[in-house]
Amino acid sequence: MMCKLPLLKLSLLVLFAILSLCLETTGQELPRQKSHLFSGSGNCAVCHRAGNGAFTTASGTDISPTELWRSTMMANSFKDPLWQAKVAAEVSAHPALQSTIEDKCITCHAPMGRTEAIFNGSTSYSFSQALSDPLSGDGVSCTLCHQIQQDRFGQESGFSGHYVILDQRTIFGPYAAPTGMPMFNQTGYSPVYSQHVQQSELCAVCHTLFTPYVDNQGRIAGYFPEQVPYLEWKNSGYPAKGVSCASCHMPSALEPMKIATSPPWLTTLRSPVYAHDFVGANILMNSIFAKFPDEIGISASADNLAATKNKTSSMLNDATVALSVDGQIAADTLALIVRVENLAGHKFPTGFPSRQAWLHLVVKNQNNRILFESGSWNESGDILRKQQGVERHHQVIRDPEQVQIYQAVMQDVDERVTYTLLRGAKYVKDNRIPPKGFTAQGQGYETIAVIGEAAVDPDFNRTEAGEQGSGADNVHYRVFIGQESGELSVTVELRYQTASFDFMDDLFTYTADPVQRYKTYYEAAEREPMLVRSTVRKFLTASLDSPEEEKSIPLHYGLLQNYPNPFNGSTMIQYTVRRPALFALSIYNLSGRKIKTLAQGNIIPGVYQQQWDGTNSSS
Repeated sequence: MMCKLPLLKLSLLVLFAILSLCLETTGQELPRQKSHLFSGSGNCAVCHRAGNGAFTTASGTDISPTELWRSTMMANSFKDPLWQAKVAAEVSAHPALQSTIEDKCITCHAPMGRTEAIFNGSTSYSFSQALSDPLSGDGVSCTLCHQIQQDRFGQESGFSGHYVILDQRTIFGPYAAPTGMPMFNQTGYSPVYSQHVQQSELCAVCHTLFTPYVDNQGRIAGYFPEQVPYLEWKNSGYPAKGVSCASCHMPSALEPMKIATSPPWLTTLRSPVYAHDFVGANILMNSIFAKFPDEIGISASADNLAATKNKTSSMLNDATVALSVDGQIAADTLALIVRVENLAGHKFPTGFPSRQAWLHLVVKNQNNRILFESGSWNESGDILRKQQGVERHHQVIRDPEQVQIYQAVMQDVDERVTYTLLRGAKYVKDNRIPPKGFTAQGQGYETIAVIGEAAVDPDFNRTEAGEQGSGADNVHYRVFIGQESGELSVTVELRYQTASFDFMDDLFTYTADPVQRYKTYYEAAEREPMLVRSTVRKFLTASLDSPEEEKSIPLHYGLLQNYPNPFNGSTMIQYTVRRPALFALSIYNLSGRKIKTLAQGNIIPGVYQQQWDGTNSSS
């Protein structure tokens, strides 16, 4: 009897594995192919799925890794039709560099196929090779991320897809003392605890991307920071607070639960359990995936895709920016300050330089007639504005055809604007809003710098005291209202596009099949610019019986008595402003030498106060 027990236990394991294969019915089938280094996500889903108390919240929600992951950009990184179109366009523009372009892009978009090919002795991997490889179609999959070694973490040598995977069949996970035998018996992989799978540096191996750019002769002339959110995060206040990439993009369920359905006698509970949502801001592709799942080959159900799109919308609405508007009427002008505060751990908008966000501001009178509108757009998604080409960064907007657009715009070696990645030698403008704590003194700032007029805007990423790191932009609007009377309504929206009109307009000049295929998807998709945030304020003109409003407008400019005086430690300085002005509050010594500036920038009418601790600029 004792000799038969091991055989009986093995039979139960095999039977359970067979039953698990039959039970996986959600969405389309995940790939189960294997290579020397990798295994398709379908094999991982056999055990790491909901059921038998595993990956199910108290409310009954399925948070199993493959179920959440299969509808994300990570799972569909190779199938992404915009990415395929952009690769085809870059090859069309530089056919002599086709091998370099495809191998570079596939490194992180079809990582398992490419890594396996290099392991087997190839020097590069082509798009056509990836098309015929199911593991390439599995995107950024389970056995890719969980086999990446800690080598080169956070180093330049590890960025741009230079991750390290060894021929060890070791699966790194976030839980100590894993139950290893079931995984090894069924897959040949051994689970090992390692804290590095929770570090932002793991994400950085692909999401810190430097791409080559070429000169006018088509020769590689250098490398360009195409997208570097990890470096932006490093130069923020978030690492010190323990906020990592996973904190936002892999939210955790705190209730303990099992993380595998096999073996059936497993009782170990883990906490926290990390949801493999990988939600970003690519709302455009969420819409295209949902509309054309069969044509694109998405291994996710309609419910999966809808859930991911809803999570993307929620992240954009709730976790990217805070928006507010304040202001005052002075004579014939409505002076407004719109504040956009970045809530993300990197610049907003982040990542690929096709993305942009902008302010749409509308002022209406009491009869609902529009007096001023900045930031409207046409049905093609093109922002209506006066300036052709790159819209300048604005500190003050007085003209309805001026628009505050937050974007990163590339230029080539001849300093001409370009949307071709292989021609992007540097940025001519980058006024994307930095994260809180971001300063020019941070390590590697030259790679992630604010570029253009935003760099000298005293209201951009600066506190009231002029210190860097506010993670916000204050935009001033001056709206002429003439003799308008009654209530004025101000509506401010922050709108967002995954792919700007200019970027798409350039892409569609190419005739390659992937470009034209993507164009059909794009034209059928929802193209209304995403509403990220909005706010509404009402203002009463002075012609109404509104004594409190009138009293709030000072009659003159001036300094009021500071309090306390004399003081020990600090004093509060009060001052009044009658009309909108360029303003500075500075402290001078008895010799007339300025020793400290307490506040500066554009200011609207009002009564203000500023604390001074008695120190000078060098204290």
